[in-house]
Amino acid sequence: MFPPSVCPHHPCCERDDIPASAMCLPDDRAHWLSCTLETRVEDKVTCHAWNADRSLLAVCPNNNEVHIFRKPPQPEEQWTRVYTLKEHDALVTEIAWAPKTNRILTTAQDRNAYVWTLEPSTDTWKPMLVILRISSAATSVKWCTDEQKFAVGSGAKTLAVCNHDEANNFWVSKQMKNHTSTVVAVAWDPSSSVIIATASTDYKCRVFSAYLKAVDGKEVDTRWGKNPKFGTLFFEISSLGWVRDVCFDAMGSTLAFCSHNSTVSFVDVAAAEPTTQVVRLSELPLTNILFLPDGNLVGVGHCYDPILFGKTSAGWAQLGQLSAIKGGDKRVSSVAANRQMFQAQASTGQNQQVAKLDSVHQNKVCGLQYFNSSYGATKAEFTTSALDGKIAFWTRDQLSKAMKALEIS
Repeated sequence: MFPPSVCPHHPCCERDDIPASAMCLPDDRAHWLSCTLETRVEDKVTCHAWNADRSLLAVCPNNNEVHIFRKPPQPEEQWTRVYTLKEHDALVTEIAWAPKTNRILTTAQDRNAYVWTLEPSTDTWKPMLVILRISSAATSVKWCTDEQKFAVGSGAKTLAVCNHDEANNFWVSKQMKNHTSTVVAVAWDPSSSVIIATASTDYKCRVFSAYLKAVDGKEVDTRWGKNPKFGTLFFEISSLGWVRDVCFDAMGSTLAFCSHNSTVSFVDVAAAEPTTQVVRLSELPLTNILFLPDGNLVGVGHCYDPILFGKTSAGWAQLGQLSAIKGGDKRVSSVAANRQMFQAQASTGQNQQVAKLDSVHQNKVCGLQYFNSSYGATKAEFTTSALDGKIAFWTRDQLSKAMKALEIS
């Protein structure tokens, strides 16, 4: 826990019901300040997901299990583990929790995916194996908006689009083999159940048709025509690095993807000819991105603090970093921390303990999820998880004030 501190720049820091770990202090850097709450449920968290009402949190503690915790009413109370999902034989790579059907999807490096359904009579989660037919790790998974289909990316250079076979009561898949390297992330168009985008380490972001007549019906309209054949490649965009993540905005009109060369690309897919704008970062690469309901984009990854992007009169731009700077302990930037470590190795041959980083997370941020709910008395917009074991809850109060002051459109 961090020592008590008071922030004169944010009203939440004057309240008695907010713990010291949630308070923020001003900083002279060009960062956006955002008050956060944080908790640690495991030593390490590689991915996380929320249920529909945000009362339950599923996390992978960097192994082959998924632990489900009940969120306490107040931040100072303990989190309670209520379920443990054990079926995978290797590291779980992603968790997707369907808000309508309450099904949980998990993928892992064991090449398997499971759909978990809660049995009310026994209060246990029952797994059902998905027939993926892949030869390498399952890397990512996302539910379609209507939750009748989901897509699984893999190290086998394939994208598997899966649906439930009612006659035989199991989940089957149909594969797309248009990639030349690992499919690390997938995203469904929220405005259409047949449009899907992929991020791959072959340096490309692609948009395909995932139309399945048995699931989607006989007549489906898209901006690229009616009933596009399954696997039809609508367009692909090249990058100069691995494409790490991809997402659509709420309207499905803008596609964004982040690459390992520290860039974020924005594609206007609603235009007759999709146009792309590339935003170059001065920070380390992002690995996860998410569009917020207001149209802004938030990204996390190797730089530990979330970065916000917005559309200005000149186009898409990096607006700044969200940070909740805390007082008490001596803190340094990640660059200074690395410099101290290398100097210690060179002079003494040892890894010397350095001061804590000047950020909420102290290690790579691996997870980013939309929250839009309350944790105690604080309304949070999204949550992040990292290899430091923390779950951080990020608010919008200070960010909204800063954006209004800058008159960002």
